[in-house]
Amino acid sequence: MRIRVWSAMAVVLLLAACSSPKPELPEKNAVSKSDTSDIEIVGDASDPVNKLAIEAIADLQQYWSEQYSNVYDGDYEPVTGGFFAVVPSSGELPPCATDAADVAGNAFYCSTEDVVAWDAENLLPELKDKYGDFVIPVVLAHEWGHAVQARSNFMARTVTKELQADCFAGAWSKHAQDGGVFDVTSGDLDAALAGILDLRDTPGTSNIDPNAHGSGFDRVGAFQDGYDNGLSRCKDYRDDEPMVLELPFSSEEDAAAGGDAPYDSIVNGVPYDLEDYWTHVYPELTGGQAWPPVAGIEAYSPDNPPMCGDQSAEGFALFYCVPDDYVGWDNVAAMPEVYRQGGDYAVATLLATQYGLAALTRLGDESDEKTSTLRGDCLAGGYTASVIIYNRPDTSTYHISPGDLDEGIKALLVFRGDGDTERQGAGFARVRAFRQGVMDGAESCLQYQG
Repeated sequence: MRIRVWSAMAVVLLLAACSSPKPELPEKNAVSKSDTSDIEIVGDASDPVNKLAIEAIADLQQYWSEQYSNVYDGDYEPVTGGFFAVVPSSGELPPCATDAADVAGNAFYCSTEDVVAWDAENLLPELKDKYGDFVIPVVLAHEWGHAVQARSNFMARTVTKELQADCFAGAWSKHAQDGGVFDVTSGDLDAALAGILDLRDTPGTSNIDPNAHGSGFDRVGAFQDGYDNGLSRCKDYRDDEPMVLELPFSSEEDAAAGGDAPYDSIVNGVPYDLEDYWTHVYPELTGGQAWPPVAGIEAYSPDNPPMCGDQSAEGFALFYCVPDDYVGWDNVAAMPEVYRQGGDYAVATLLATQYGLAALTRLGDESDEKTSTLRGDCLAGGYTASVIIYNRPDTSTYHISPGDLDEGIKALLVFRGDGDTERQGAGFARVRAFRQGVMDGAESCLQYQG
C-alpha cells in the first residue's frame, strides 16, 4: 500500500499491515556487555536463538545481583541449576519435565531444581522470526522474574505471579535498552510487546484459573508498568492489584464466534455506537454542551478516494478529515486486512481513535500531532471502558468479548504505515495511552502527555 504524507489541515492515522522503518534512537550511554564466558547451556550454544539467550542470561544474572538488595532483604542468589535449550523432538528432557509436551511451545523456570529451560526447536525460533531478536531476552527476563519470586518467597495466584514476572521483565528491558545491553529501537520494543500478546491466555480464561497467565491487555500492561515505574512497583503486586481484566464470553453464540462479529456489522455499526458514546460523554467534558455529530463517514475504494478539503485521500487507509468533518477508511484493502489479522475490535479501536480526534477538534485541542494522536488513542480507550461496563444500556447493545482488548492493543502496535512512528509515536506509547483511557476514562485523556 502506498502511503504519503497528508496536509496539516487533517489529522490522520496511516495504516499498513507491515512493519514501519525503525527510527534512530538517541545515543545511549556506553556500557560493557555482561561477560558470557561463564554461561554454559545444555544445548547448541551456536544456535542464533540460544546465543541471544546466553547474552540475556549473563546480563540478567548481573542485573539481579546488583538490584535484588535494593528491592528485597538479602543478596541475590544466582540461578545455579542449569540452563536448558531443549529440542523436544530429540526426547532429551530437562529437570522438572517428564514428557516432551512439558517443554514443547514453552519456556519455564522450575523452582525445585532452580533451572531455566526453553523450547529451542519451535517456540523461541518462531517468536524470533515473527517479532525480532529482542523478544528472546524478554522471554528470559520473564522467567528470571519467577526465579526472583522463589528467592523472595512471593505467594499469590498464578496470574498474579505471571503479571509480576512480566513487570520484572519490563523493568529489566528498560535497563537493557537504556544501557545498550541490546540494541533496542522503539520498533523492537513494539515487536516484543506484540510477542507478549502471542503468549496470552486463551480468551475467556478466568483470572482464578490455576493456569491463568493473564490476557494480552493485562500482560502488556504489567510489562509497561515495570518499564515505566521500575522494580519497586513490581514488588508491590498482590492478588487483584493491579486489577486483572479477564473477561468471560457473554453467550454461547459469542464463544462459538470467537467473540468476532462480521466485518460489515463492525464498520456499519461502530460509528453509530461512537456517536452515541460521544453524545453521552461530551456534555460531561464540556459542562453541558451538546455533541455536534460528525458530519459523515466515508468507506471508500482506494481506486476512488474521497476529497478532504482540496486534497485527495489517495494512499490513505484511515483518517479524520478536519475541514470536512468526516471519518474515512479504505473499505476494500486496508481495513478488511486489519479485521482479518487483528479481529473485530482492532477495527473498532482504530475507528474510535478517529472519533477521538474529532472530539479533540471540537474541544479546541491545539497539541502537536504526536500528542493529539496519543490523546485520541486514550479517548478510544475511554470508549472501550464504556463498552466494558455497559453504561449506556438504553441506547447501546455493544459488549466487549474476551480477546477484544488484546485486539485493540494489537491494532495500535502492528498496523502502522511508513513514517507513523516518527509522526505519531511508537506503538508502545500509543498502547500506554489506550490503557490510560480504559482504566481512567475519557476525562483523563484531555491533558494526556504520554
